[in-house]
Amino acid sequence: MGKFIKRITLLATLSFILLILYSYFIADAVETRITDAQMTKMDGKFMIATEYRPFVNYDAKYRLMKFDSGSVPNEAIRLKGKKVKIIKYGWRIPLISLYENVVKIAEITSE
Repeated sequence: MGKFIKRITLLATLSFILLILYSYFIADAVETRITDAQMTKMDGKFMIATEYRPFVNYDAKYRLMKFDSGSVPNEAIRLKGKKVKIIKYGWRIPLISLYENVVKIAEITSE
């Protein structure tokens, strides 16, 4: 019986770790409106403010192979005030100033 409990505990622990990694590294989308975007870096990152919450934009070579952080702020400034779909990943933890990273911004056009 002890071996069975150890296996279940190990399986539960591994599942929990995989769930945490999945929630951090897998990109998801949010629809919002951009209220402000900066072309200058703040603490090494570009900031993008939205009605939903603030985001950052930086290269993340080790995550999702993102190398184009220079073009995302341009798109954010161009779409300021418009409804957009933001593809992002990561977590927002205000206590340690952790922001979600923007992968892509696309305008939502009403047809």
